[in-house]
Amino acid sequence: MRKKIIIIAGLSLVIALSAYKFFKSLDARIIFNPKYQERHQAYIDKIPDDLSFAGEPVEFNGPESYRKFYREQYFNTRRNSSTRQLFKNVRHWLPHIAQVLKDNGLPEDLKYVAVAESNLLNNSVSPRGAAGFWQLQEQTAIEFGLEINDEVDERYHPIKATKAAARYFKQAHRQFGNWTSAAASYNRGIKGLQKAFRAQSVNSYYQLALNSETSRYLYKILAIKDLIANPHRYGMHVRRNHFKINKVRVDSSIADLSSFAMQRGLSYEVLREYNPWIKKNTLTVKQKGRYYVLLLPDAATLPKETETIAVPDSIISSLKEEEKVVPESPWPDPPVRINSF
Repeated sequence: MRKKIIIIAGLSLVIALSAYKFFKSLDARIIFNPKYQERHQAYIDKIPDDLSFAGEPVEFNGPESYRKFYREQYFNTRRNSSTRQLFKNVRHWLPHIAQVLKDNGLPEDLKYVAVAESNLLNNSVSPRGAAGFWQLQEQTAIEFGLEINDEVDERYHPIKATKAAARYFKQAHRQFGNWTSAAASYNRGIKGLQKAFRAQSVNSYYQLALNSETSRYLYKILAIKDLIANPHRYGMHVRRNHFKINKVRVDSSIADLSSFAMQRGLSYEVLREYNPWIKKNTLTVKQKGRYYVLLLPDAATLPKETETIAVPDSIISSLKEEEKVVPESPWPDPPVRINSF
């Protein structure tokens, strides 16, 4: 009896080892592919073949890189309510961010860096004080042309903060020569990433051995990009919804912002919602200075200085809002924060 048990155990071990070698030889895309998302129940048979970032090919060098991508995509799609809120934020602001990047001659894929940083929650603040869509530190924001004082904090201005981020990306691209590394440096810092490249004698972000946060950073961005551009892959039924805002030039001080809003058919609450960069109920404009206040397009009265920010269909073609309304819940995975440049 004992001899039979030993034989059976031995055979089981041989079978197990053979199965392990067999599955290990298969394409890692299949091995590490989750069959179903927790809530959406949408089967994903493999990583999309068309993944790229800013026109640059994405490298999957082994099972670990696939695992990183799927980990990020799992967090993006595990809860309907969180995903619905993400699409709502994206529908509102991502087209405008994309337009600013395009106007500055930058690849539009860089817009997904802002989503990775804050989920486009404009009141987002990290424990270290990084703030706004782009999670800028105060010193960095000032360095890249933003104003921060007792009345205003332009890190929370969707348009101006994006212009500051554009200046950063141009500087990073000059250092690295490619957009993948420029985007990764937004998390690690230009000097930090340069140091890693020198120490490891490689020339690709995908070949670097980095800390956990930075090594998953590009995969987080790629997972967000694929989710937003191809919601049908994840069982989401969404509809297109155009969203426009009006940019009102203010070249003289405002003593009472609540009255300013009322004169334009808006509540003070709505004014603050779209202009969290204004910290008080007043706005002081320095001599020869100006600000741009963002207002909804259906305001009753708009001054002559108003400029409508139009969103081309080509930009918003993939930005849609989920039809099914479900209870809200917190984002399941805390956004990656930028600590410094």
